[in-house]
Amino acid sequence: MKKILLLPKVLFALATLLTFSLPAFAYQEINVQNGGTIKGNVKMIGGMPFPRHYHLILFPNIDMCAEVDTDDEMNRVLDDFKISPDGGLKDVVITLKHVEAGKPFNKEPIVITSENCKFFPDVNVIRQGEAFKIDNLDAVMHNSQVYQKERGKILLNIPIPAEEVSDGKVQFRKHYKIMQMICGMHEFMQTWGFRVQNPYYFQTEIDGSFNIGDIPPGEYEVTAWHYLMKVQKRKIKIAAGETIDLNFEFDGDKVTRPFYETIKSGRIKKDAVYPGTAKGKELGR
Repeated sequence: MKKILLLPKVLFALATLLTFSLPAFAYQEINVQNGGTIKGNVKMIGGMPFPRHYHLILFPNIDMCAEVDTDDEMNRVLDDFKISPDGGLKDVVITLKHVEAGKPFNKEPIVITSENCKFFPDVNVIRQGEAFKIDNLDAVMHNSQVYQKERGKILLNIPIPAEEVSDGKVQFRKHYKIMQMICGMHEFMQTWGFRVQNPYYFQTEIDGSFNIGDIPPGEYEVTAWHYLMKVQKRKIKIAAGETIDLNFEFDGDKVTRPFYETIKSGRIKKDAVYPGTAKGKELGR
């Protein structure tokens, strides 16, 4: 008799566990008729931020790594802000939040290429739990760490053998959306990812323009994200067949750099010498 009485309690506990373990949000694909559109432009205003500099003498494989984006002082230069002549800003991800149902979510798979100690592309749009590939064209091994938010908790550690294709899969924790992948051997090898939960997103090209269509009528939050800037948010209410013009501006004067990332001559002084050498002994080193 006791076993029979316990059965409903066990079933209730299992049902509760399953309920709370299911995802709180699941996007549904529907046939959208007479949907709305948001379009506009993302521009950079203010001063142009300094590029980030990494002196190649501090890292291995200097000859190969110097093939691209290297200045006369052997610094790898990371130009994070790609701007058109009229101020359009590239690689800003525009997203719509709170879209529960809409057009098909057919997303292109992510392939990150490693060549000349550089990851391509700079920015990726990624779904929760999405697998991706890293195609290493270099004749040397790389070792990447995937962080949740910049320099945050490590989600993955992916060895990247020379001239091979490696696999990764990102599972964001909680509500986090930003990932950064950095090579542990070459700190300047970086690529970013922004999490999307529905197909209503757009990654800007060099002119900064964007266009997102087939939006079901409703109220949404629009976000604009650049990996070195604060996210911007706008609330909209869109009707059937309506087109909303929406523009965003990012202020270059608000970008701050750690001092070492702005030093063009590297972090080692030009007159530095190795201790024990003739020159070092002469200088008392």
